Amino acid sequence: MKRWIAAALCTLMACVAWAGTSDIRKTAEATMLVTGSIEVAPDGGVYQYTLDRPEKIPPSVVDLIKKSVPGWKFRFAERVDAIQRAKMSLRIVAKPVDDQHDSLRISSANFGDADAHATDHVTYKDRQPPRYPPAAIDARVDGTVFLLLRVNKEGQVEKVAVEQVNLGVYGREAQMHHFRTVLGNAALDAAKSWTYNLPTTGSHVLDPYWDVRVPVNFNLRPANLPQEDTYGKWEPYIPGPRELIPWHQSNPQQSSSDAIPAGSISQADPSLHLTTALDGA
Repeated sequence: MKRWIAAALCTLMACVAWAGTSDIRKTAEATMLVTGSIEVAPDGGVYQYTLDRPEKIPPSVVDLIKKSVPGWKFRFAERVDAIQRAKMSLRIVAKPVDDQHDSLRISSANFGDADAHATDHVTYKDRQPPRYPPAAIDARVDGTVFLLLRVNKEGQVEKVAVEQVNLGVYGREAQMHHFRTVLGNAALDAAKSWTYNLPTTGSHVLDPYWDVRVPVNFNLRPANLPQEDTYGKWEPYIPGPRELIPWHQSNPQQSSSDAIPAGSISQADPSLHLTTALDGA
């Protein structure tokens, strides 16, 4: 059994009393978020890409990306005549096949404008963190809520919905559904009062509204402890279902909620759209 699965299982086994599951190992998954940049030619093919801090990333993950990314094809929202550079974030998921073999896959990806100025897009103005639900604290439940927000011309949240909730612990399906709802509602309550700075430059200045995706982390780590650098490390991962939001039409292949780095804002309608499968086929 690989070391990353052993570490994930140690974390998961601490939650067995809450989970009530008989065989955590069969459903164990682990994840990491890898960031970097990608350059796309006018014909939609990948010109080249780079990874942030590649020395921190397991060689097996680097190899997976090397085999997949060069085969990607993109389309642009507008005609381009030169190579375009974009930020890239990839969620990698690992799962045991048996005691000696693991499977790796790129489960989702997100792309953003690498050369945009901060004033080209919506940015945070006032964002008070949500209150951690006491029931989730008592049950030792952590996770990440991915919100889809519509920001109006006053910089206020006009609409907000939970697009996906990923948990850091396993349980019965009813338990996980309950705590996804608990964390999701806490994030929704906080997001309704957030305010944003609107674009003052770029092509989106005159938009009637702005749809953005925002990750909200619920982390049980004590606030007084130094922030741990988890880049390139495997973490327990239980992805929740992705909900379709009626007021925003999107293609999951084009932009994925759970590939957004913590603390960032992602445009819900990016200018770069992936048209091929994430495995490059």
